Amino acid sequence: MLTIMTNKARTAAPLLIAVLLLAGCAETASPAPAPTVEEAGPTSSSSPTPTSAAPATSERGNLIKTVGETFGLGGGTDGASVADFVVTAIDVDPVCAAEFATAPEHGHFVRLAIEGETTAELPGDLYFAGGTWTAIAENGTTFNGDPWSIAAISCQNDAERFPSIVGPGERVAGAVILDVPTAHGVMVWEPEPGLSWEWSF
Repeated sequence: MLTIMTNKARTAAPLLIAVLLLAGCAETASPAPAPTVEEAGPTSSSSPTPTSAAPATSERGNLIKTVGETFGLGGGTDGASVADFVVTAIDVDPVCAAEFATAPEHGHFVRLAIEGETTAELPGDLYFAGGTWTAIAENGTTFNGDPWSIAAISCQNDAERFPSIVGPGERVAGAVILDVPTAHGVMVWEPEPGLSWEWSF
């Protein structure tokens, strides 16, 4: 989801970050959508109309997400999303189902179940493997090792694994298993500089 701090894999052409908007920020960079039923309904004269809160950002500059919350990219026609994903579950120390599974190299496996889809307007591939994942311990220390270890890869069968590369017009589901030294912390997914999300585990 190599050395994370210094050797992040960047093997494909970079996405056009200027075109891709963080899903949580899409409203501020495109024309305001038509009001929803709730927005158009009457409001009490004693309380102001609520406004959309800015997306929560960590001290590291990543958008903070929780299990079940959508993350992805905007920039499509009329401000529509071109990629929407959701982490449906996070499990620490899951049981490995693969035949040749081994113990974690760094201490703990963390399994993120992910599903989502992209539209034909996605301008390039999204990468979920290699150096796109970073583990940060509960005390804020960034793990300098490789969470994409051989042990993590061998923990699950190919059919269960989330695709390493997701292109335009795809619907995908599976799991990313990472190998980290602590049972609690934060997992960061950063497919390109300036595009990053994080989840607590």
